[in-house]
Amino acid sequence: MRLSLAENNPAAISLSKSDTRQLILINHLVEPAGQITGITRYAFGLIEALLDRGTYRYALASAFTAEQLPAPIASRLERILTFPHVAATPLNYIRQRTVLREAVTTTRASLVYAMNPMCPPASVPTVITAHDLYMKTLPHMYERRHRLWWSLFFGLATRGAAAVACVSRNTENDVCRFHPNAANKTRLVPGAGVMAHFSPQAPLPPNLQQPYVLLLGNLSPNKNAGMLLAALQQLRQRGQPVAAYHVGRDPDQVLAKALDLIIPLGAVGDAELDAILTGASALVSCSSYEGFGLPLIEAQDRGTPVVATSIPAFREVAPEGTLFVDLEDISGLADAIGAVIGDEALRNRLSAAGRQNAARFSWPRSAQAAETVMAELLGATARPAADAIQK
Repeated sequence: MRLSLAENNPAAISLSKSDTRQLILINHLVEPAGQITGITRYAFGLIEALLDRGTYRYALASAFTAEQLPAPIASRLERILTFPHVAATPLNYIRQRTVLREAVTTTRASLVYAMNPMCPPASVPTVITAHDLYMKTLPHMYERRHRLWWSLFFGLATRGAAAVACVSRNTENDVCRFHPNAANKTRLVPGAGVMAHFSPQAPLPPNLQQPYVLLLGNLSPNKNAGMLLAALQQLRQRGQPVAAYHVGRDPDQVLAKALDLIIPLGAVGDAELDAILTGASALVSCSSYEGFGLPLIEAQDRGTPVVATSIPAFREVAPEGTLFVDLEDISGLADAIGAVIGDEALRNRLSAAGRQNAARFSWPRSAQAAETVMAELLGATARPAADAIQK
């Protein structure tokens, strides 16, 4: 174990000695430090907002060192416990059992709040976070061993947890449907936009052709990227070619044979992504299943129109400011992309509606929801949302 303590700062040591607030141990041991995944973005956004509120003290157990964490988080955590990442699900779960037992003792935590769905029970009340249930809703897309590990370890986690935080009503419904033993434990703790607006804005990458549409996110099977490729091909055949770019990882090389249709930009920094997302005529998401839909909120927060498949999570998260198309309706997707590219009035209407929709989501509200869960388990009274520190 490599241990890094935020209280190396003398001011933090002084504060911790006199501070009577209860300490919450945040478990973020499932995600690697080298990649900023969707779960990590959710975790960082929620942790920073919880620290802003100041109701509890926090320690973090993860693969991130203090230097790898965002400064507003690292500087205010009581302790930062850093452990090597274990990628294999069974070994990770087993290792968490030992790590959490030691971490709870070391930090004297009153509660463990896991940002992941596979957290073993601890000696104090435990909250786990359910982001999605891909393995249950799309079993044909994942290997049998992965589905078995999910069923086993998520099942154990739900049975041992005092509460299951769900990022959307859609995810909550799926948890209740596939794991009815957890139905009385689910609580809604939604996400929000996490990426900063940069001013002045970073320049767009060279040779970026405008107007363009953007596919954003790491390409897992549920992203259904083939539907977008087919729609782009159809637009080309109609004599209406549209420039398209992808930001994110493509581990299975889904786009490798379609470089004439969509150009991969790979992983980019937040400043560059802010510029690319703001400059797009539309964000296009063809997912067959999602737990939330963070890219939609990020796009709408910047006034970028959204074209998306009509799946429950997207309908819940972005009901306004989005052109919805039926799943696998390739012609309908091509029509929607063509309409957004060619109709400025439509883009303006979607932009205005999207900004209004994105305003429903904020990390202070999410932190209030998380604190309500903690207070319930600790037998305390949650602070009202109006008390949250506004940034």
